[in-house]
Amino acid sequence: MYPAQHEEEGWYHWAKLVLDQLRCNGVLEGIRIVRKGFPNRLLYQEFVQRYTILAPKAIPAGFVDGMKATEKLVEALNLEENEFRMGYSKIFLRAGVIGALEDKRDERVKEVLIGFQTLARGWLARKRFRKLLDLRVGVLVAQRNTRQYFILRKWQWWRLFTKVKPLLSVTRQEEEFKEKEREIELAKKQADEFQVRTDDLQAKLDAA
Repeated sequence: MYPAQHEEEGWYHWAKLVLDQLRCNGVLEGIRIVRKGFPNRLLYQEFVQRYTILAPKAIPAGFVDGMKATEKLVEALNLEENEFRMGYSKIFLRAGVIGALEDKRDERVKEVLIGFQTLARGWLARKRFRKLLDLRVGVLVAQRNTRQYFILRKWQWWRLFTKVKPLLSVTRQEEEFKEKEREIELAKKQADEFQVRTDDLQAKLDAA
């Protein structure tokens, strides 16, 4: 507040100026509302931020005006007209309204947390179930292979195959070694030819 102007002297003019400034700042309106039985007050942004969880669909996306957002939220919360008053930048509430809203908010937060825990436990249970399914498939495959082994182990052709199979791998390795040797011989031949051409070019350069 600013003091009385120099040209206005006396208590009357100073008091009048102070009252005008209080009225313009909304202080007198706030005092009047509190005296009518609305001791609790919150900024619009704080009220919306704290209690939107009770009516998440009440405020459209991108809604920025604090007073209008609070009006929509109050309407969605079904507050009686005698339970609140709207100020310039704050909402004033009767005694007990904040307590009731906090109880509802705690219940809602509890429901959200329980829902989150349910989803997390469900995800973990499904993950364990998939592991059990994979383990079951692995056990079935092992059992099938074991049965097949016991069926085939006395079959003569199977015995012959098990004895010939290592020889087949040895033969394959020998073929691979021979192929590598052919590649090495070809590389040596190409290197010799390159060396001959290099020597010829060097001889021509020396003669020049």
